[in-house]
Amino acid sequence: MVGGVAVAVSLGAAPAASAMAGAVVARSHGRPLRGLDISAYQHVGAAINWRVLARHGIRFVAIKVTEGTYYTNPYYRSDAREAAKAGLAVLPYVFANPSQSDGAATARFAVRAARYRRGSAALPLVVDLENDPYRRGDCYRLGVRRMVAWIAGFVARARKLTGKRPIIYTTDTWWRGCTRSTGRFRSDPLWVAAYDTGRPAVPSPWHRWAFWQYANDGFLPGIGRTDLDYYQPVGGFSSLHPAPKRKKARPEKHRKPKKHRKPKKHRKPKKHRKLKKHRKPK
Repeated sequence: MVGGVAVAVSLGAAPAASAMAGAVVARSHGRPLRGLDISAYQHVGAAINWRVLARHGIRFVAIKVTEGTYYTNPYYRSDAREAAKAGLAVLPYVFANPSQSDGAATARFAVRAARYRRGSAALPLVVDLENDPYRRGDCYRLGVRRMVAWIAGFVARARKLTGKRPIIYTTDTWWRGCTRSTGRFRSDPLWVAAYDTGRPAVPSPWHRWAFWQYANDGFLPGIGRTDLDYYQPVGGFSSLHPAPKRKKARPEKHRKPKKHRKPKKHRKPKKHRKLKKHRKPK
């Protein structure tokens, strides 16, 4: 995934790496679903052709929506709309910058930018946790305790605002170095980045990845250079097309039965008066 506003970085997948990764995933967990993740960088050249991507087997896309609390991707809404029209599942991702704003504020900013509707069939937010692209250092000059607190703030606020557990994107190296493999987020789905390997290292405390970004130097018709990813169902995240939550039906109030009115008494018919006899005319 792409971080940094001032400098655009190219990320994508090599054919050899793609074939190797796909073969291993297919043997381990069945056939995976193919996807990609993008940012504003993919709009440097020609327009993205989402229908071509769908025809090439792409089933989902993660689109950068915000970075920190200071940047919103101007292409997010149009990309999300057009990708969904082509049949792709859409996930909004947030590039974290823990040195600039706290986790809760970062989640709130992203939810507003994505116009996320709680209870809808929208997929969870993805938080991108990787090396600081602006300074020399991996953990944004935060110690382990402060970094874990930042992630906890993001996760709690994202879950409160969306009703879904956010997905954590990271690498095994970053997670071990910046969080010391904390076990606090084991229930949040993992999106692991690992290249040039047929089997990614899954950081503790997770046992399986939900998403795997398996290459960062690829090319696809319809978009050009881009990251490529796989998805596999895991506990807590079993589908890319969740059904919207149904509103609970309110129990009907029991109305008091109407009181039965007493039937009206039938009045006796009036006696008809006898007609007067007509007198004979004199």
